[in-house]
Amino acid sequence: MLATLVDAPFDDADWLFETKWDGYRAIAAVQNHTVQLYSRNEKDFGKDYPAVVAAVENIAHNVVLDGEIIVLDSKKNSHFQSLQNYKTTGKGNLVYMVFDLLHLNGVELQQLTLLERKSLLKDVVTQLKDKRVQYSGHVLKKGKEFFEKARHQQWEGMIAKKTDSLYEEGRRSASWLKIKVTNEQEAIICGFTAPRGSRKKLGALVLGLYDDKQLKYIGNCGGGLNEVTLDMLYKKLQPLVQQASPFGRKIKTDMPITWVKPKLVCQVKFSEWTGDGILRMPVFLGLREDKPPADVHPETPKTVQTMATATTTVEKDRVITLNSKKVNLTNQQKIYWPQEKITKGQLVDYYLSVAQYILPHLKDRPMSLHRFPNGIDKPSFYQKDLDLEQAPAWIKSVALHAASARRDVDYLLCNNEATLAYMVNLGCIEINPWLSRTSKLDNPDYVVMDLDPENIDFKYVVEAALHIKAFLDPYKITTFCKTSGSTGLHIYIPTGGKHSYDTGRLFAEYIARHVNKQLPKSTSVTRAKSARNKKVYLDFLQNSRGQTVASPYSVRPRPGATVSMPLQWKEVNEKLKISDFDMFNSLERINEIGDIWRDIQSAKNDLRRFIQDVEQSAVT
Repeated sequence: MLATLVDAPFDDADWLFETKWDGYRAIAAVQNHTVQLYSRNEKDFGKDYPAVVAAVENIAHNVVLDGEIIVLDSKKNSHFQSLQNYKTTGKGNLVYMVFDLLHLNGVELQQLTLLERKSLLKDVVTQLKDKRVQYSGHVLKKGKEFFEKARHQQWEGMIAKKTDSLYEEGRRSASWLKIKVTNEQEAIICGFTAPRGSRKKLGALVLGLYDDKQLKYIGNCGGGLNEVTLDMLYKKLQPLVQQASPFGRKIKTDMPITWVKPKLVCQVKFSEWTGDGILRMPVFLGLREDKPPADVHPETPKTVQTMATATTTVEKDRVITLNSKKVNLTNQQKIYWPQEKITKGQLVDYYLSVAQYILPHLKDRPMSLHRFPNGIDKPSFYQKDLDLEQAPAWIKSVALHAASARRDVDYLLCNNEATLAYMVNLGCIEINPWLSRTSKLDNPDYVVMDLDPENIDFKYVVEAALHIKAFLDPYKITTFCKTSGSTGLHIYIPTGGKHSYDTGRLFAEYIARHVNKQLPKSTSVTRAKSARNKKVYLDFLQNSRGQTVASPYSVRPRPGATVSMPLQWKEVNEKLKISDFDMFNSLERINEIGDIWRDIQSAKNDLRRFIQDVEQSAVT
């Protein structure tokens, strides 16, 4: 579980605050007094820190611990450079500072709250009575005061954690935050300049990091390099020397550069970032043997207010004001995902955090409410007819004839955050809008292809999607792809509301049958499940008035709280998995790469050539 960088300390009754220890993050697994000590990327730390292994071996229980390997000074402070010195000299007060307990005597504890886990952890460490393994304490509520202590004692920073947070393995979470006192950054060594003056072997390190999967130059670092460090770095860099620059652009420098493969990661401290993304006054602190280069990215602090939205304390009931409307939220502690212990309140918080991205796909579209009042493993029901007597007066709706009900029903319209929160409070885990708007109810804005696998590997879904794109690309038809969040993929073809549902359905059927002829062994256009076993069903029948499809960014009522996530076409490949996207990482993805579907409403496709083919095939 990883912490998200934020810009300021805060006070909150539902958070605790810990020291940000400056060392190597390490997991210790103890089974019958045998210890495995390793980093997040599974580098073995046992040989480097046998003293820690020897101490942890004496723990009386079978446990998995999460903590930091550090060197403490006389003031009980840790500095990364001291840990580097320990590796070469063996001198210093080496400590394994533990702050979480993941397993205890065969019982997984990730689903306990943080305070419950820390209480058990404190007992384990207290029983050990070995100062080489210490419990990382905390304070409650008073984050600002604790941060001032961190600043005064010159710590690296502090960590803020929600007291009721569960342990999310391998995930950067909004429930753990870090606030830095000093500016530090991980960087990839991409080369070194020639030495000058009295310096030997190398002058400065040429640094970079990955920004949107591209290696970006962030400056040179000559500070913090003594003779011992220079010699160590020079020896490690020699096997990595290469002729070509790893950067995509020319780097200007006063001295010749020797390029190296971008394999080594280091830690630097610096005064600030320049306007063009260069480190000002960087100082080398040491190598990061626990970090792979691919994980080195720029860390931009998020605002505390933004993160608070994603981690709002889940009260049993609460009232919030959105769009000048008061929304009553009830039973916020009710568990909606039993296995993951995800609550109704967390679902509400997710939708509010992505409201600006999901609402454009809902505006002015009748909504079919799929309600799960008691969570994903309990009975659900569909509701089209909104009970206007029970709904708030500010709720908007549209009266439409429903053939299934043989009468007019009041469909909810979700045009703002308040209505979105109201829907989710009704138990709507997923958000299902019509394909058309109230202004043109018979003319959908898109044609949708629903690729639904039936007992067949997901790679065949990807294959079918790519065939659809390859078929339409020569006609300059713009297509958008997203995960369904369930088992398959959805392909949207914008039509701008120019064509009827019947025309759109014929168009979709034409595409489906074409791809089915290309991939007869792995796809089917037959609706009956018995006829499409071990095949991908190319569903074109969704293109009918009143049919709905899960909205982009909608959570689905499935294990893992997966999300229907818009994709770049380059992401539609053999590595894609439905489980890649859930309600805990979706906002971070949007913040990193933007709203991929922001232009879908304005996209225009000329379907005339296809329509001619569809009409002709319908006649024949």
